[in-house]
Amino acid sequence: MTRFGRICEERDSRSAETEGRRRFLRTLSAGAVLSLLPGPEGASAGSSGGAEESLLVEGDLKSWRTNPRLQRLAVAFRFLERRDLPQLALGKHVIDDKTYAMIDKSLSQDPKSVEFEAHRKYIDVHYMISGQVTTGFAPITKLQAISPYEEEEDAAIFQVPAAYKKVKLYPGKFAVFFPGAGHMPNCHLDGPHELHKVVVKVRHDYGMK
Repeated sequence: MTRFGRICEERDSRSAETEGRRRFLRTLSAGAVLSLLPGPEGASAGSSGGAEESLLVEGDLKSWRTNPRLQRLAVAFRFLERRDLPQLALGKHVIDDKTYAMIDKSLSQDPKSVEFEAHRKYIDVHYMISGQVTTGFAPITKLQAISPYEEEEDAAIFQVPAAYKKVKLYPGKFAVFFPGAGHMPNCHLDGPHELHKVVVKVRHDYGMK
């Protein structure tokens, strides 16, 4: 083999090793971030697809069954599939002893007036009946707390970071925020809108053995 050939072979070998280390570290990072989350949420969110992806799932209501991670949240999605959902009364709807839904009508908000929040006990499934919003998302490991976690409210409040993911929700779309997912709901999307929205709250350990 020529000297040039040996150099190319060594370079390719180093590149493969580097990529292998990166994949391994990404896997470790996902597990590490989740394990550092206070309370029970570290076990509930899973680590598939990296730390951030494990805390947020977005999609169309009609296709939720295609995502294996959402199967244990079927109780929430079946509620959202109710044909009479738009006619249900506003307020709290108890689904079972570990799940309930909140249905609300309100106006979207200026992002400058909203803060991030996160939960420990419950997974949030956000769904739009009508209207459209942007919901900010960032892992709480990247956020600075304003108010400590309050168990009664199942919420901690955080400052809005300089950069965060903007999740756009339209009718028929959902977003699942697992414990440890900081989110800033109901922000304007292309201007203010009247909102008819459902948030299904599912205990973090629902469907887990």
